[in-house]
Amino acid sequence: MTADDHLRTDSSVGTIADPGAALFSYDERYIDVQGAWQEDRRGIITFAFIGAMYLLQYMALFGNVVPGIKDMMSGFAPLGRPLTAEGYIFIPLFILMWIVANVVFFRFAWRWLRLEIFVQRRIVVRFNRITKQVHLNRPAYAGGVVTFPWEATIADMVGGDGGSRNQGGTLLLAWPSHYSGAGFDDLCIVGGAVENRQQAEALWEYIRRYMEEGPDAAPRPARLRALFPWPWDSVRSTLSFLVPPWRTDDKGLLLTFALILSPLLLLHSICHWLSLLLCWPTWWPKIIRSAGLPGAPVPRLTVAEDFGADVAGKLRASVVTVVEKSGGHANPHNAIDSTGGDSK
Repeated sequence: MTADDHLRTDSSVGTIADPGAALFSYDERYIDVQGAWQEDRRGIITFAFIGAMYLLQYMALFGNVVPGIKDMMSGFAPLGRPLTAEGYIFIPLFILMWIVANVVFFRFAWRWLRLEIFVQRRIVVRFNRITKQVHLNRPAYAGGVVTFPWEATIADMVGGDGGSRNQGGTLLLAWPSHYSGAGFDDLCIVGGAVENRQQAEALWEYIRRYMEEGPDAAPRPARLRALFPWPWDSVRSTLSFLVPPWRTDDKGLLLTFALILSPLLLLHSICHWLSLLLCWPTWWPKIIRSAGLPGAPVPRLTVAEDFGADVAGKLRASVVTVVEKSGGHANPHNAIDSTGGDSK
């Protein structure tokens, strides 16, 4: 990519700065921003998991396995009849089949289950204006917590062309190795799915002003996104797809459509809430929690070697090349690129 194909930290996109519902926390040192734009859509995997557990545990375990073990221990089948030789063969066989089914399910479904259950509850991006750093908090299997310099951040708005009603838009932030010196590229879509490109631009402008100009230029929003999984937030997330057409289309037709789908909407809300309850809170390392306080150490920037030599080699081999256009300015932050040379 070329160096001027994206927005930098000194690139303003307008006069409107609005975080919407993307902020989890706000204070004088940092803001925490939602880092999983499809968070409102969670719940489908949870529904599939509950269905599988109903079949494997409730029906099979408590309906056949446990009664079968009791029958073998007592020597009697239901209704007090003596257990036959066939019973001593088929009951252990069914127990073995139940064990194999559980092993196969969790062995091959685990990576998909952890997209929304049995994992940290939120993906959070922290912008610390005192240390001028950005921290991404992801599950350990997805890279864990990484730290980049704020000056290495580039932004782009994906989708949602001006005037779009339904396509929406998202704010994409990236940290190319060319600017960060990390030896690998990283990116994250921050905030939720917004209705149009202007809302994504307003979120970027809010983050940029907070980091560049301070809290006075980006005041605390009236409402923060809840970290605790309240059930009404799950209902709001489920109904969020109705907001854009509510503002532009026939409200009577939309209400009829919502009424017809109300059982599915309720089920989605319940599964969305359960998916949050089956996860644990997002925790920051102590050094990041205290970063920016008087006398506190500044967190170390993440580099490719933090993931081990083998992974580091692959990361460094896959970085995007940033090309300065003829007559363009060199990298203003004088970062060291992934090959170890001066990026200018």
